Amino acid sequence: MQMIHAQIHDVTPAEVLPTFTEFAEILEIDLERDDDGLALSVSGGRIGMRAAPGGLALRLEADTDRRLYLLQQMVMNRLDRLTPVPRLDWERVDAGALPPNLSIATVEDMRRISPNFTRVRVSFEDVARYAEDGLHFRLLISALPPDRARGGSVVQWPHIDARGRTRWPEGDAALHRPVYTVRDVDPAAGWMDFDVFLHDGGRVSAWTERARPGDRIGLMGPTTLKRDMPGWVALCGDETALPAIALYLRSLPEGTHGHALISCADPADRQALIVPPGVTLDWIDGTPGALVAALKALPLPPDNRFVYFGAERSDADEARKWLREVNGLSRAEANVTAFWSHGDEETIS
Repeated sequence: MQMIHAQIHDVTPAEVLPTFTEFAEILEIDLERDDDGLALSVSGGRIGMRAAPGGLALRLEADTDRRLYLLQQMVMNRLDRLTPVPRLDWERVDAGALPPNLSIATVEDMRRISPNFTRVRVSFEDVARYAEDGLHFRLLISALPPDRARGGSVVQWPHIDARGRTRWPEGDAALHRPVYTVRDVDPAAGWMDFDVFLHDGGRVSAWTERARPGDRIGLMGPTTLKRDMPGWVALCGDETALPAIALYLRSLPEGTHGHALISCADPADRQALIVPPGVTLDWIDGTPGALVAALKALPLPPDNRFVYFGAERSDADEARKWLREVNGLSRAEANVTAFWSHGDEETIS
């Protein structure tokens, strides 16, 4: 177990604790709180803070350096919501180091697998942690418009500053950081695949045209694939969610029942997927509203259930409202992600 302490200066518990109580409510996680402090478990670790001379004493615990770093960033993001932002001093800071959740990867191969999908293969040293529980990650490429960006390599990496915050390159070195999904991993061979859904005007789509084997890019993550699956699941999404649905289908325990609903505007983009015997896979056309309508037509069981939904923002908002407000599914029972929105310059997969 990794641990780090810090001091939050010149504040009282009444000024700081409410923002972390709100955070626990948003994530629907258990919170231990009294008048002088609190403790909550999140992201594979634990946040604890208690009144101390001159402010609050902060203690973070996590099972890896990467998760400890994520807890640090999480705490600073919550404190940034306060006015004024309190001063926070960590007992140690690895100033100038790369963020622990950053992997520098080498492009190995790119190939068109269907009319609107390109599969990218990258290699990097710590690929094994993406095989263990990886779902989504952030892809780091140049933020320059496609007509100004040259080549495919990142020219400057983010680093940790003297206050423990992640500092991102600026100007022409600035990075574009869209979210993508693990498609396949071979830890023994050291590679990982992810799929890019292509569309006009997208920076990543343009990047796939100019990138070459040997280029260096960044990966930050991953978020964790849900493993404690219940007996019934519904996995729903458009093309941008197809990689995540494929990953979930492949990892489902034997005996799982449910449905997979995937919307594809172009039938040629449909992929051969590993589907458990108890799960029904239905391909839906790309008609606006068809995916949400198909979700609402599913008979949801009263318990022992999980729904994953990933699509355009307005569809995701409607699905979230129907699942959470109309049907009462908890955060643990429903994972809804808006992968893109109409008018965005980038679609993510």
